[in-house]
Amino acid sequence: MKAFVFSAETRKRLFGISSRNILTSLLLLMFCWQQMARGQTDDFNDGNDGGWMHLDLSAPPANFPPATNSYPDDDFGGKAYRIFTPAPPDPGFGPARAFSYRTEVYSNFFYVAVDVVTWDNSLNQAFGFLIRASNIGLGRTDGYVLNYDPNQQPGGRGQFQINRVDREAPSDPLSGPATANITLDPTHRYRFVLTGAGSTLTGHIYDFLDLTTPLVTILADDDTYPSGVLGLFNFSRVDTNQYANPITGKADVTFDNYYASTAAPTPLGLQGTPHPVPDMPQVANRTPEARANFYPYTNGISLTATTLTTNAINTGAIKLFLNGADVSSGLAMSGSASNVDVTFNGLAANVVYDARIVLSDFSGRTTTNEFTFDTFDESYFDSPAVKVIEAEDYNYNSGQFQDEPPPSGVNGSGQQVNGFGVGYFDLIGTTNVDYLDYSTSPGSGVTPEYRTVDFVGTQAGSAEIDNAGALNDTIRGKYAANSYDLPEYEVRGTEGGEWLNYTRVFSNANYRVYLREACRAPQAVYLDQVTSDPAQANQTTTRLGVFNVPSTAMLINYRYVPLTDPKGNPTSLNLSGTNTLRLTLGGPQTNATQYTMVLNYLVFVPVIVPQIVLESSSDVAGTFTDSTATIDTASKT
Repeated sequence: MKAFVFSAETRKRLFGISSRNILTSLLLLMFCWQQMARGQTDDFNDGNDGGWMHLDLSAPPANFPPATNSYPDDDFGGKAYRIFTPAPPDPGFGPARAFSYRTEVYSNFFYVAVDVVTWDNSLNQAFGFLIRASNIGLGRTDGYVLNYDPNQQPGGRGQFQINRVDREAPSDPLSGPATANITLDPTHRYRFVLTGAGSTLTGHIYDFLDLTTPLVTILADDDTYPSGVLGLFNFSRVDTNQYANPITGKADVTFDNYYASTAAPTPLGLQGTPHPVPDMPQVANRTPEARANFYPYTNGISLTATTLTTNAINTGAIKLFLNGADVSSGLAMSGSASNVDVTFNGLAANVVYDARIVLSDFSGRTTTNEFTFDTFDESYFDSPAVKVIEAEDYNYNSGQFQDEPPPSGVNGSGQQVNGFGVGYFDLIGTTNVDYLDYSTSPGSGVTPEYRTVDFVGTQAGSAEIDNAGALNDTIRGKYAANSYDLPEYEVRGTEGGEWLNYTRVFSNANYRVYLREACRAPQAVYLDQVTSDPAQANQTTTRLGVFNVPSTAMLINYRYVPLTDPKGNPTSLNLSGTNTLRLTLGGPQTNATQYTMVLNYLVFVPVIVPQIVLESSSDVAGTFTDSTATIDTASKT
């Protein structure tokens, strides 16, 4: 987890300072530590950072050009706080880095939050909070940092971390799940929140599109530094030979709406965080939660529209959109002017919903809350009309398949369930016939847990949060039935251009198709139909549609993605009898999408497609009864 090194070992005495300066610093630090902060806030709307202290490579002994602080417009009619740190002209003093910090000291309990408005996503940098810091200076700073690294791994794979810092050198905290693999979208605005309670530090990231639930939570436990100051920072994470590179060796991030206190603000439901702009309307206590799976449609949608103050909500402007349709006329409202309880009871069964809630006050300030959920019922998945294909149950032995395979695998006690041809566990696929995978070792570089001989990565969840164990999708009832105690196996370690074949028998019906997945980089997954012999190589295919997979930030945030046509419109398939379908990972074999997606299963849901009946008559004024006329969809005649 050691993601950065502030200091650098060189032949120079980098951090030598006089005893007089040391004494002055210690006296100042002792004076500051005697203060007990109640709360500080800065929205930077005044266009300055008065009350903040700074440290960068302009300090002795480096004396390089300083970082620049500027105040671009934010999204709310005010100003934000940009910290731009240039690459140093000499690599001997370490990488580019800059700290803006307050002098108030926090010890046992504190709460700190800030907006991350934007950052240069092309840079290998880190940014976030300086925590309980002391002895602040080049090569001297102690404390902790909470940081996001957008390029922790090649291809733009980010990571969220809590690190201890000893004299500007990073160390792992004594314990706790202190890292999480997460990739943020630089076009979104985020809220970073950190609480300290004794030796425990807990960090959250919220997307402004949904402040009711954090995208991720990490924590660390370490009592090395019990008190110190709080602040903001950025630094470059490039290798030593890139420190002085003016293009790659810089750091650049924009913050806004800083808040720190010895007490947390008014909570927003069980997991939510308040909007940083006072009086702003926002959604609280919403059900369903983001990405809720198998949510009972009879429960409807409920929420509280609140400003957390006396500022009134404009109830006439409350809007609810489901899959793009305005259903606001079905809302029921009650409560007070600034805390409006809203319900909607018009959900349908077995539907995937993308929801958007819009709130406004009478001053025209508006916020949006977006989330996805589904109302599938597991018993519906088991009905004869629905076809569910597990991603890990691809063909084997050159086109062989099982139409309705029973669950199989290894249970929580290490005992094998089914297998030996009953279910797909440990069956061997034929490369370039049943699948194509670029890996040259079983499991795509990770120990395979389901198809243990094939190159395809098949695992039961992954450890995306440090020390939290393997995390997984909703465990469906069929894996718990009959005391199976099986996990949800998935296909992982995917790369652009790879493919998997699935042969199944379909009832004659029209189907809406959904892909259950989690993804850290937007990409396309294509559904094709194999039109030649699936038992032979060099198969021919016909494209049926595309799953335009959005980023869910983490490989443990699952959702359904609908099959669409090339223009993004939902499409349905008419399938009957035995068909071999293929999932093809779109795009080139690049770092940007390599190993950034997990595939859980496909769901084929029967739908009724409206039929157009064309009738004709020899008399314009006559009765149209002749239905022998036809429509040629190809020529549109």
